[in-house]
Parts: sequence; structure tokens; C-alpha cells
Amino acid sequence: MTGSSGLIGSEAVQYYDNQGYRVIGVDNNMRREFFGPKGDNTWNLVRLQQAVHNFQYVDLDIRDRVGSQSLS
Repeated sequence: MTGSSGLIGSEAVQYYDNQGYRVIGVDNNMRREFFGPKGDNTWNLVRLQQAVHNFQYVDLDIRDRVGSQSLS
């Protein structure tokens, strides 16, 4: 799930986790870069890690071709 720590991505993570799926969440917290400390979505990542059962987080920019290959 790309953008897993954002508003829509985090809701999707919870939905699929509730359905029993293993969810790999990819996010690089670019909101922090765009909007500064107030845009930081780390709080939502921490909330997800505590709330869902089958969630694995990957700190990755999907434009990173080498890093993205490690997910397969």
C-alpha cells in the first residue's frame, strides 16, 4: 500500500488488515518535506503499528528503483 501513513492509505491499511490480509505499507513521509513539522505523519504510522496485526512498514520512496526491487 503506497502512502500507507497518509489519510487514505492508512484507512486502506486498516481495511485490508481487518479482511485478514498481510499489508506491506510503503511511505516516505514526504508531507514532512512539503509542509514541515506540522505535516509529519509519523503519528499516524505509530497508530497503525499499534492498531493493526498484519502490517509491515517500509520507509521507501517509490521512485527509488533499486530500493523498490527489494520488495519483490
